[in-house]
Amino acid sequence: MLVATLIATVVFAATFIVSRGNDGNDDFPIFLNKTSFMAFIVSDAFVLFSSTMSIVMFLSILAAPYAEVDFLKSLLKRLIIGLTSLFLAIAIMMIALGAALLIVLDH
Repeated sequence: MLVATLIATVVFAATFIVSRGNDGNDDFPIFLNKTSFMAFIVSDAFVLFSSTMSIVMFLSILAAPYAEVDFLKSLLKRLIIGLTSLFLAIAIMMIALGAALLIVLDH
């Protein structure tokens, strides 16, 4: 849960750091017309969604009002969903990192 929280925090902050800057026009960012910027924004949104879903799944395991017997199916299902979404967030975060590097190191 700690890793998912760190991923969500960093991805949320990276959204505003990479897209910062404009050409005197406050409406649109500089990199709006680049495909790498759109790849970054889309992958960043998926990472944020996936890590948030992982946090919610892990919190639902901690706060579940079930007895020990009920955890046989419920715990396993929630744990699989939480870990899958966490690994998905890490994998897509690498795509977002590559897109951000393409944006920054374009020249």
